[in-house]
Amino acid sequence: MVVIRIDTVGEERFVRGFNSYVNFMKDFRPVFEKIAEWFWDEEEKIFQKQGNPEPFRKLSDVYAAWKQKYYRGKPIMQLRGRLIASLTGRNQADAQDTVKKIDKTEAEFGTRVPYAHRHQMGTFGMPKRKIVQLTEARKRTIGRMIHQWAYEQLKEGAGLQGGLFE
Repeated sequence: MVVIRIDTVGEERFVRGFNSYVNFMKDFRPVFEKIAEWFWDEEEKIFQKQGNPEPFRKLSDVYAAWKQKYYRGKPIMQLRGRLIASLTGRNQADAQDTVKKIDKTEAEFGTRVPYAHRHQMGTFGMPKRKIVQLTEARKRTIGRMIHQWAYEQLKEGAGLQGGLFE
């Protein structure tokens, strides 16, 4: 599960100004929908590249041989496809494993697949293979998406063309 939280720390004047923008924008659902699509695309890339930027660890020789015998050609982190389907938004109606909760001021994206956490964090007998890799660059992208959307909302709501926002 991915949780995006914006905490402001700093001068009181900045915080008051930021909060006035947040109060002006009461419904973040449109940008959250865009972030959901972006998240699923990023997850698709992570699975396609077998981890990105942190590569998935190799399978053990024993498990790799078993997987080759019974699931020939299936890449790491894909056996029956349930996990990748849930994290890329595929087959949402069928699997019901995709988490996509969007409210006016909160959004949550992720998976209900019960073994996802064991892969993300690793276990005593299984190495960590991070299926969600929220890097600093990815966090900045989300921040830019919110910033651009907020900018457009403020510009449109204030009826401003040019001047302060151009």
